[in-house]
Amino acid sequence: MTTTSQKSSIFGLGTIVVDHQVYLNQFPDADTKCEIIEDRFQVGGPVPTALALLSKWGHSTSFQGTWGQDAYGEMIEKDLQERRIHMAGSVAKAGRKSGFAHVWIERTTGRRTIACHRGDSVIDPEALHLESITKADAIHLDGWSGSAAIKAAKQAKLQNGKVFLDLGSPKPSWEDLVSEVDYLNLPEGLLNKLFPDQSLIACAEKLLSLGPLEVTITQGARGAWHFCKEASLHQPAFPVVATDTNGAGDVFNGAMIHGTLAAWTPREKLRFATAVSALKCQKPGNRSALPELAAVEAFLDQ
Repeated sequence: MTTTSQKSSIFGLGTIVVDHQVYLNQFPDADTKCEIIEDRFQVGGPVPTALALLSKWGHSTSFQGTWGQDAYGEMIEKDLQERRIHMAGSVAKAGRKSGFAHVWIERTTGRRTIACHRGDSVIDPEALHLESITKADAIHLDGWSGSAAIKAAKQAKLQNGKVFLDLGSPKPSWEDLVSEVDYLNLPEGLLNKLFPDQSLIACAEKLLSLGPLEVTITQGARGAWHFCKEASLHQPAFPVVATDTNGAGDVFNGAMIHGTLAAWTPREKLRFATAVSALKCQKPGNRSALPELAAVEAFLDQ
């Protein structure tokens, strides 16, 4: 495996928000107060953060989403421009509020708790930027705007594009979308909501039966599993001191996309993605904390 590879084009469709990150020594109990150590604003969302990583590594990226004509909307547009993410068919809607999230981060552990307002983020299927989809080597989805996501997946497959889905929570018609996906990623905590009282392996088998070629299940500090019809494997998490786990799953997905497009083996890309996630967790934020490819390679060589 080499971290240098041919650059690809990736189109993303999904939610984009502005995070207000608040760092605390520890989470407060209900009906109590605590001091804020520091705070910052950043642009977040599973798909935009993955695209920011891929753009940093030299890939061509584009994103379709919606936001309001407000201060947060201006922050979103500025971030996409700075990260060289083309705003393919994205719309700033007058009179609408941009999505935002309050993110509390526990400095001693890196754990985060999030309250999110996604705004008016639904994309109409007829508004899809088909030109960007048909030109892309891959598309990355988060499951929101379900009808548009399904249409985008079908369109991408007509052009032999690879379809990735980061399913972070149950979505309407999620099974219909998963059936159109090639590469599915989801956190272990979601499994019991989708398939109550089933083992991790049983859940993975059910997900594979819906159509994906590969399924990855992330477990935070315990690493990640990879499943395909031929085999399964587990990658332990790398032991690092985490200061901010917000965005760890997003960059994991971006790294898996990078490895898949480079035709790496499942073990190679799972180990690589786990390392990228570990490096991100060592630094605060989800933009300045995105690692260079050389840093990932050096980390893996230790």
